Amino acid sequence: MNTLKKRNVIWLVLLILLTVIVPSYGDNNETEIQTALLAESLIGKPFTQGGNSPEEGFNSTGFIQYVFRAGENIVLPKSPSQLWKLGKPIERSEIQPGDVLFFTGSNNLIPAIYKGDNIIIVVTTNEGVVKRNIEEDSYWRDRYKGTRRYTNIANELHPTAVKALELVGSPYEPGGNDPNGFDHSGFVQYIFSEVNNLNFPRTSNEQWRVGMEADIVDIESGDVLFFQGSSVRLPGIYIDNGIFVIVTTNGVAVVDLETSDYWRSRLLGARRFTNNMIDESVVSNPIVEKAMDLLGTPYNQDGQLPTEGFNTTNFVRYVFKDTLGIQLSVFSDRIYEVGESISKEELQAGDLVFFQGSSLIPGIYRGNGIFIVQTITEGVAERDIESEYWSNIYVGAKRLTESDIYYSQPENYREHENAVIREAMKYIGTPYLLGGETMDGFDCSYLVQTVFRDAKNIYLPRITYKQCEVGETIDFENKRPGDVIYFSGKWREGISHAAIYLGNNYIVHASGDEGMITISYLGQYWMDRYAVVKRFDSLSLRLDSKVLEEAYKTLGVRYSAGGNTIEGFDYSGFLQYVMKVGLDIDLPRYSSQQWALGKEIEREDLNIGDALFFEGSSNILLPGLYIGNGQFMIVTESEGVAIRDLNISDSYWSQRYVGARRYEKIPNNHSAVIMAKEYIDVSFEGYTTAQFVQKVFDEAPDIDLQLPSTAYEQWNVGQAISLGALEEGDLVFFRSDLSKDIPSMTGIYVGEGSFIILTSTGVKERNLKYHEYWSERHLGARRLF
Repeated sequence: MNTLKKRNVIWLVLLILLTVIVPSYGDNNETEIQTALLAESLIGKPFTQGGNSPEEGFNSTGFIQYVFRAGENIVLPKSPSQLWKLGKPIERSEIQPGDVLFFTGSNNLIPAIYKGDNIIIVVTTNEGVVKRNIEEDSYWRDRYKGTRRYTNIANELHPTAVKALELVGSPYEPGGNDPNGFDHSGFVQYIFSEVNNLNFPRTSNEQWRVGMEADIVDIESGDVLFFQGSSVRLPGIYIDNGIFVIVTTNGVAVVDLETSDYWRSRLLGARRFTNNMIDESVVSNPIVEKAMDLLGTPYNQDGQLPTEGFNTTNFVRYVFKDTLGIQLSVFSDRIYEVGESISKEELQAGDLVFFQGSSLIPGIYRGNGIFIVQTITEGVAERDIESEYWSNIYVGAKRLTESDIYYSQPENYREHENAVIREAMKYIGTPYLLGGETMDGFDCSYLVQTVFRDAKNIYLPRITYKQCEVGETIDFENKRPGDVIYFSGKWREGISHAAIYLGNNYIVHASGDEGMITISYLGQYWMDRYAVVKRFDSLSLRLDSKVLEEAYKTLGVRYSAGGNTIEGFDYSGFLQYVMKVGLDIDLPRYSSQQWALGKEIEREDLNIGDALFFEGSSNILLPGLYIGNGQFMIVTESEGVAIRDLNISDSYWSQRYVGARRYEKIPNNHSAVIMAKEYIDVSFEGYTTAQFVQKVFDEAPDIDLQLPSTAYEQWNVGQAISLGALEEGDLVFFRSDLSKDIPSMTGIYVGEGSFIILTSTGVKERNLKYHEYWSERHLGARRLF
């Protein structure tokens, strides 16, 4: 047997002996032997302060760190006091190769690896890595403190604690959540996501909210400790025996809670996490589910549908429209005005998050620090709210409350007690068109005008600033649903926009900005433009008035020159018609004749049914019917019979107002008058006017009077009466020859300047006030009894 073979045999015998002898110190395994052998192979390596590699040398704990990391892939802390607190305590009689023995140094504990046979491998400051016999060397024998075993540490610690130790030394990075760099919550999120495959919350405050409270006294490995930072909670992962791992500005580090006054004074509490707990925290939310369905939808600056893509705001608008039936504003800054402000720590699935780009960028919070947003490069995508880019431009978050959702949904108004609001909901989604008056599109004032007309028979001016001049002005704090809010400075100076108030600071309006009739929140944007609140309830038509009821039936009847029937009216024909059908008052055909009759009424004393007169072209009077509340009905060539407002200062009509007349029905109690009216339009051939009067008085009941048959003879009967004292039944006399004051014609006075007389075309009613022919020929009057 040569020398080499002898040497191999000796090593084999020693290995067998070692295997047989070691069990007397306790259980043994191959791992422990390999750890001891690796440590022995490093003997002679120099001492280096802070060193933990063969290349640079070792200090005592750096040596232990290296051996376990390189030999067994076990990561241990570098502090000897922290090493002492981890691992399984071993009785001296149970020590095995690979265990770590601790000795009391001058300033700190000194760890060493046990090789067997009382031999340790340890780092000394003057010799580096050396062997020592703890029984023969009194220095080490006297300083022995105890032993720890780390070979089974992965089984003794929670997997998240083991993973946390593996990441010790990783760099600090604001917004980071991977081994390239961590912030506090990103570190905890990464570990739980890696170890347990959990959709773990991203923000520290959400981690605190989701976790189950753990008693500090009974804290377990893998629990998460929370500390108070400058503005947020700072989480770290508990390892064991007061040791935890946390991100510091110098990177991921191991900290001993017992010895660190800084962290101990800031401890807030602990949370424990399980797979079920995290799964339950991810609440099913229809808003989030819809947003997730749209992942990958491309960016399109003008897009509004998944088939064409979205811009950032339209993505959010589509999700809320599809899930809740809510039409959010096309402007992200106005969306930001809606709802309850939420701190980042209070975020829940479905909340809206906002970021500042060239304009405000809205996104939908998914949970666990992740939100969904429309991006230019990737389309709809998930993003980390704590990532450096998004956290730097984060503005805030909003949560739509139950009230916000309710008041934003049109269907909730379908049965509203206010008919105006119910009517307005019929037009939701109708396109906006400035000046439009059809379902193809219309503007804000037309919406207001239409719904008040159709819902409450309230006729408002067509233009916003004119609407604002009628009705009752209301203090803003006293507004109620159905009132109309007017705004200034939208597309012109002064009053230029109108909206119907719904309650809870919501309005419905035809919005040029939004491009349609929609419900909007009355936020700062609108309040900056607020002008006045108007209430129009008092303008409802009084259809209990007979004349107004009949006039209302003529609304929209076309203009027709010379017309005085329901088929078409001119100005005076309209007034003549409604006075007849509404009050049974027979007015003359022409406006000048109508103006001559009735009682003059001051503007402030107007009543429903009074006639208003306006100056038209060529000094022709244009009559209308006063319907109350500063409004009147009149014929217009463009709209036919329409309702207009008298009190709008700069309107066509208010500037041309001339005056008003009140007409009253003449009772006609005189039997001769009643008889005479029965003969209206009857022709009496061969009769003179005096003979017709004689016939009426002969036939009239209750009159026992024999009149002569000529006007001259009748002139000499009874008492002379002045024009101002005339009463019905009096006789009025006229001359045929203007050069002679001889009565030749007789009529019967019926009141209001009117009389009945036989003419060449039959019996007619004429009037002294406006028939120039008769007023010129009038001589006087006689009362017969």
